[in-house]
Amino acid sequence: MNELIEMELNMEFDEVESIEKTEDGRFKIKDIDSANWTFRKLRAIEVKANEIKQLAQQEKARIEEWEKGELKVLEDNKEFFQGLLTEYYVIEKEKNPEFKLTTPYGKVSSRKQQPKWNYEEEKLIPYLENYDPKLIRVKKEVNKADFKEVVKNKKGFMLLKDGTIISNETGELIQGVTVEERPDTINVKVVE
Repeated sequence: MNELIEMELNMEFDEVESIEKTEDGRFKIKDIDSANWTFRKLRAIEVKANEIKQLAQQEKARIEEWEKGELKVLEDNKEFFQGLLTEYYVIEKEKNPEFKLTTPYGKVSSRKQQPKWNYEEEKLIPYLENYDPKLIRVKKEVNKADFKEVVKNKKGFMLLKDGTIISNETGELIQGVTVEERPDTINVKVVE
C-alpha cells in the first residue's frame, strides 16, 4: 500500500475540515471536498481489504501445502500399519478360519465377496439372442441378473473352474463373459 493510501486509511473524520459533526454526534458530508475525501477513504479501505485478502490467500496456500505434506506422512504410516495388521490377520486366518482379531483399540475383519462377472457384451449378446432373448434387455444389454441365475442353476450353461462358461447343449464356449473369483475384503477399524 502506498503512503498516500495509508495516510487516507489512518485519517479520522475529525481531521477533515470539510466534514462536520452534527449535534447527535454523527458525521455529515457537507460539500464536494468532504465527498471526495470519503471516496478516497473508501478506496483506501478497499486497497487494504485486497491486501489482507491477498496475504490471507498466500498464507492459506502455504498452510494447505503444509497440511498436505503432514497428512501424506500420516497416510503413509497408516497404510504401513494397516498392512502389518492385514498380513498378520491373513496368516492367522489361514491357520484358523474362525480367527478373529479384536482388541480394545480396534479390530480386523474380512468379508466374503461375490465373484465378479466380466462381460464383453458385444460377444455375449449375439449368442444370447439365439439362445434365449429374454436374457437380453430391449436396449440390447445383457440381463446380467437373469443370466447369472441361469448359469448358477445350471439351466443350459455350466460355469467351469477357470471362470469360463459353456453351453450344456452344445459344449460351446460362451464368448463375452468370464467369472473372476475375488479374495475376501479386509477392513481395519480403529476404535475411537
